[in-house]
Amino acid sequence: MHPLTTALRRPAHVALVLLALLATQLFSGGLASAATTRYEAETATISQGVVASDHTGFSGSGFVDGTNIAGSYVEWTVDVPSAGSATLAVHYANGTTVNRPADVSVNGAVVAAARAFNGTGSWDTWATATVAANLNAGPNTVRITATSANGNPNLDYIEATTSDTASTVYQAENAALSQAAVATNHTGFTGTGFVDYTNVTGGSIEWTVNAATAGSTTLTIRYANGTTVDRPMDIAVNGAVVSAGRSFPATANWDTWADSTLTATLNAGVNTVRATATTANGGPNVDKLTVGVGGGTDTQAPSVPGNVRVTATTGSSISLAWNASTDNIGVTGYKVYEGNTAVAIPGENAATISGLAASSSHTYTVTAVDAAGNESARSAAVTGTTTGGGGGGVTAAQLLSKVTTCTQISNGKYKTDSDVSTATVPVCDKTGAVYWKADMDIDCDGVRTTQCNENTDCCFQPDTACQSTAGGPLNAAQLPYVVVPSTSGIWNYTTKGIGCGTVVAVIYNNQIEYAVVGDTGPSGIIGEASYKTAADLGINPDPSNGGTDSGVTYIVFTGSGTKVAQVQNHSQAVTLGQQLAQTFVNNN
Repeated sequence: MHPLTTALRRPAHVALVLLALLATQLFSGGLASAATTRYEAETATISQGVVASDHTGFSGSGFVDGTNIAGSYVEWTVDVPSAGSATLAVHYANGTTVNRPADVSVNGAVVAAARAFNGTGSWDTWATATVAANLNAGPNTVRITATSANGNPNLDYIEATTSDTASTVYQAENAALSQAAVATNHTGFTGTGFVDYTNVTGGSIEWTVNAATAGSTTLTIRYANGTTVDRPMDIAVNGAVVSAGRSFPATANWDTWADSTLTATLNAGVNTVRATATTANGGPNVDKLTVGVGGGTDTQAPSVPGNVRVTATTGSSISLAWNASTDNIGVTGYKVYEGNTAVAIPGENAATISGLAASSSHTYTVTAVDAAGNESARSAAVTGTTTGGGGGGVTAAQLLSKVTTCTQISNGKYKTDSDVSTATVPVCDKTGAVYWKADMDIDCDGVRTTQCNENTDCCFQPDTACQSTAGGPLNAAQLPYVVVPSTSGIWNYTTKGIGCGTVVAVIYNNQIEYAVVGDTGPSGIIGEASYKTAADLGINPDPSNGGTDSGVTYIVFTGSGTKVAQVQNHSQAVTLGQQLAQTFVNNN
């Protein structure tokens, strides 16, 4: 272990940039046979992040460690042979106890806003979060954009599971409208809304439909009619009526949707499909048009999945299974819904929904799908609850309840910053630890990174008092560590056995970050931690003007067995910290 030397103090904290991504483009398809392709993060387009390999368990040659700022993103190009439904499985790690939400967008349209990427236990522990989406034939862009100051989790890869053959969905709200308007005042629609016809004869919706080859296909209009009166429409293809006065009967209420399917012939290339109201009542509410696989006349839906059950839960996931459905031709996949959102589209009769909050309950239903795009009615609902997370570990509230009184062991008190006039912070003694309550200033010394360098930090030094086991300074942008005051007449931290790699519980805003002692600072100032520590706790980590003025508690564990074997290994700090925290709570 290298001797601890004096490092410079860092100033206090910043504002954040939020980048929001919105667009509208929807399509989907029925499943035939599933194909899964992996796309590594390190070969994707990276904005405000770097490729890293300092944790284990990743795929490929590395993973992406994003900058801790809202708006940082990773964008993949996903190429599929045909348009249709897909499951995007995101392999990620989050070694903090704080959710790192992100918007998942496909071709510019957000398909999962603020998707949760909760803690995985350590940076070496990876989890999979699934998102249901629809992809175009050919190249698609899939982007994961951080929506909080903590940035994204570490991203390893995405896997896109798609069908080899699919129907195509054309949302009504994206069609050409005449005497009709887009609305959202009822539930159960797909896409971003539905079309509400004006109550007059002649209102219409016209979709532009592309067909790879000429031939017969199915047209399925999803609609709702909350009245007791039929609302018939003429259905025309390329200007010719193929179904005159087609019935769209009542569906019980405006939140209940039904399908009306007919067969028509399309030309190769561009076609128009128009639905025109034929009475003064106007048409029904219309959600979407589904154009089936060419030549398909199968309109029989699979049987409803039975015995849907929860098979396993963790702090961030719920696993389901169900009895397989049957179909006149064959079941090709399933959809798992939470409310009206498909959260998984598995090819088999089981699924795991990841990225959930700890101690949260979720209710799911399941449908079966066949190759023609027919979807069964929903199964009976089943509810699962994630575990408490961290295996029932010590909470921030429990730790804080043990540090309400101070037995001062420092000979005096510390200032929180060099420009304050009064020293107000004592170091307090407890069984198995010492602690102080202060501010947090940002230490950005050590390895040069995009976050920490001479340009971002006026006082940057390319070294830290503690060194990695491989030699060289620590990485403030990647490793949570705490700065302790250099030895002085106020207090000598070494008398308590504290040194490089000693585990520290840093508490802020009811969150715990397990860090290590990694650097020293001025002898008369206390309350400083690395860029990564601040970012993980939701504190602005900018070394030029970041930090927080108060509200941070530092509990430094003392005694034998309180140091990690590898100071740069955060997962060791988390594992040991959880054990030491439990002992601390038990003994105080």
